[in-house]
Amino acid sequence: MSFGDNCPHCHGPLIEIDHYGERLIGCIKCNLWGWPGSNKPFMSLPGDDLQALSNLSNARHKAEDTSP
Repeated sequence: MSFGDNCPHCHGPLIEIDHYGERLIGCIKCNLWGWPGSNKPFMSLPGDDLQALSNLSNARHKAEDTSP
């Protein structure tokens, strides 16, 4: 999507994912996804895929946490 770096709905960060070989850009919170360069989302991820993506994001944040 070409909205900059933030979701136009919740203003959260947009991320890029590989969804079964297709590159998509979207928002985990809103579950709205589109192709890079498109001007609007065209799909939502199924619940299982969204949960897996959320779990990966949480694991990454824990690995990056450097607080004592």
